[in-house]
Amino acid sequence: MIQFVRSLFSWGDSSANRMVVGTKADVDLREVAYIKNSNDRLAELSQLCSRYKGTPHAEKIQAVLEKTKTIHAYLVGKKKGHELELFHLQHTDHFLNTFTIILDAHQKQQSDTYAAGNRHQKPGSLPEKLQTIKTKQNREAYRQIEMVKPVEVPEQFSNSGKPAPVVPLLGVPSISIDTRAKLLYYKEDTSDNLIAKEIGYTSSELEKEGFMQHVATCLGIRGISYMGNALVTIANNNGGQPTGLVPVIHWEGFLYALNLNDYRLFPVKISRK
Repeated sequence: MIQFVRSLFSWGDSSANRMVVGTKADVDLREVAYIKNSNDRLAELSQLCSRYKGTPHAEKIQAVLEKTKTIHAYLVGKKKGHELELFHLQHTDHFLNTFTIILDAHQKQQSDTYAAGNRHQKPGSLPEKLQTIKTKQNREAYRQIEMVKPVEVPEQFSNSGKPAPVVPLLGVPSISIDTRAKLLYYKEDTSDNLIAKEIGYTSSELEKEGFMQHVATCLGIRGISYMGNALVTIANNNGGQPTGLVPVIHWEGFLYALNLNDYRLFPVKISRK
C-alpha cells in the first residue's frame, strides 16, 4: 500500500498545487460528465475513509483522498476533463476496488454466507447464468433475448465520407469506454417478473450497484467494479462473433468485457491515446 500511495503522490507533483482562477467558460456536456464522475469518485473515497476509520490504514487512505482532491481541482481548473478521467481509470478505480476487497475480507459473516451459497457448485465451474431469475418461464424467455446485437458498423459511415471505425477483436484488445451509450440487462423483480434494466457510464451509483450485485451473483464472484460500456467484437454462445455494446468490469486487478448472453468474461485493456 505504501508503494501505491507514493506512486499516487508522484503524479503531477510539479503542478498539482497550482490552481487556475478566472472567469468560467462554456464547457461541453462531456466535460461536465467527466467532472461529475470525478466528484462521484471523490465521494466514494470519502466513504472508504469513513469505513477505514480507526484502522492502521486510515491515515494513508485519508492522504490519498486529499491528494486526489488536489489533482481534481487542478485538472478541472485547466479544463482537462479527459485527463482527469484517465487519472481515475488508472489510479482511483483500482485503489477503491482493492481496498474495498481488503475490508470486505475481514467481514467473516458475509464470507461464510457466500461460501455456503456456493457449497454445491462443481469445482472450476461457474454458477448458472440465470441464477437470479427464479421462474422457469422467465428463464426460457431470457434465453430468447439476444443481448449482444450485431452492429453493421461500415453502413453507419458509408454515406458520411468518413472511414469506418476499427472495432477491436478480443485477444486482450484495446477498447474505449463509451461514456454516453447505455445498454439493457434483464433480471427478476420481487414479483418474479422479468424486467429490463438500463446501465451506462453515467448511470447513478445506485443503478451501478444493482448491476454489480446482479453480475456478481450470476458469476459467483465478488469485489467487481463496473467501468462502463464498450463496442467490441465478442464471442457469442451460438458460435458467432457479433459486434455489439457490452459492459466492462474490473475484477482482481484486470478488466473484462462481459457477454450478457452467457455471462462469459473476456480480458481487455483500456486504449490510452
